[in-house]
Order: sequence, then structure tokens, then C-alpha cells
Amino acid sequence: MNSSLLRFFILVLAILFFSHLISLSPSFDAFNQEWIDNHTRDNGVTGIAKFLAVSVFLLTIGLPRQLVAFMGGYAFGFAEGVIYSTLAATLSCATVMAVSRYFARPIIIQHFEMRVRKLDHFLLRSPFLKSVIIRLLPIGNNLLTNIFAGVSKIPRRSFIFGSTIGYIPQMAVFALMGKGVLVNSELKIIISALLFGISSLLSAYLFKVYHRQHNDDKTLRSLTKSSKCSNESDEPSH
Repeated sequence: MNSSLLRFFILVLAILFFSHLISLSPSFDAFNQEWIDNHTRDNGVTGIAKFLAVSVFLLTIGLPRQLVAFMGGYAFGFAEGVIYSTLAATLSCATVMAVSRYFARPIIIQHFEMRVRKLDHFLLRSPFLKSVIIRLLPIGNNLLTNIFAGVSKIPRRSFIFGSTIGYIPQMAVFALMGKGVLVNSELKIIISALLFGISSLLSAYLFKVYHRQHNDDKTLRSLTKSSKCSNESDEPSH
């Protein structure tokens, strides 16, 4: 079967599948404390499965991961909330990346080849560290980041594992907020706000370290090139 025809067939099936999921899942507005109380809290393994399934789907279509972490903390407490929300974000990341790499990259590279090459050049250098830094930043769109990663050539494993590590600080912050709302604890909310500031500073520090190393490598290459040229010019002519 022709590869383009196969992609089209799989895309149609994916659209039908996601359309069915949309009809079954709550909307962004409906994914709230009331939904958690009715479907997740004190509902054992079934509640965990429902939370993960709905969270992965909503994250895949653009729900902010911070809200999932908040609801996870409200539903399961701090530790489990961090684990389940981070797992949901990681599964969504892998899903969107795979879909965009299979369907979007061949189309986009035909029309924006130079821009894609620039994106590849940027992401292929220290991909794991860059993935961690991007996820630690308090700004940016989670869904668009996953799509861009899929369009690029960044290694899947480096991006997914780096994203998982980078997710954890903010997931912990918002899970703690959710737990604080549940027990009416102002202290937990204050601590979570402080942790959010610390995670932001950490991302800025890592970016600064990476930027300095990148500049040092450029300087080293420049010096090496200059030294090589100088040596060649000093060689006696025969």
C-alpha cells in the first residue's frame, strides 16, 4: 500500500477515534472538582484509571498540565497526585509527538524545509537537557511544544524522558496547591507558590549554564580553526 494512502487511512481512523473520545470525555470546564468528586476520589483503581484516561486525552487536545496536577493533588493527595499527573503528561507528550512526527512532519517539511532544519539544528544539540529546560520554564504551550518536537528530528527518548524530569517540579507545585485546597491549608498554598518560584529560577539557571557552554564550545571551535589556519600558513613551501 502506498505510504501516503496508508497515512491518510490511519489519519481518518484517528479522527474517528478522537471524535468518539470527545463525546465521552468531559470538556475543559467540566474537568473540575465536582467531576473529581463524582468519578475519581475514593474510587480505587477505577478512579485512577478514569483520571489518567481523561487527563491524557484532555492534555492531548490542549488542557494545561498545571490544571491536571492541581486536580491530581485534590483527588489523590500530594505524592500520588504528582505521580499520576506526571504520568498523564508524559503519555500525552509521547502520543502527540508520535502523531505529529508521522503525519505533520512530511507535510510541513515540504513547505517549510529551512525552518524545520533550523529547529532540528537547535534541538539536536543536548536534546535531553534542552527538553528539561523547556519543561521547567513557567511559560510556553505544552501542546505546541509536543507538536514542534514531533516535527523536528529530536530523539524521542531524550525528549520524552527529559520532559518527564522537567514536568515534576511544576506538577509538584500544583499538586500541593490542590492538596492545600482540599484540606483548606494556606501554608501548603504558600509553599507551593515558593516552589513555583524556585522551579522558575532553576530553569533560568540551567538555561544560563547551557548558553555559557554553547558559547564556550563556539569559542573553542573558533580558536581551533584559527590555530589550524596559522599552522598551515607557517608550513614552509616546497
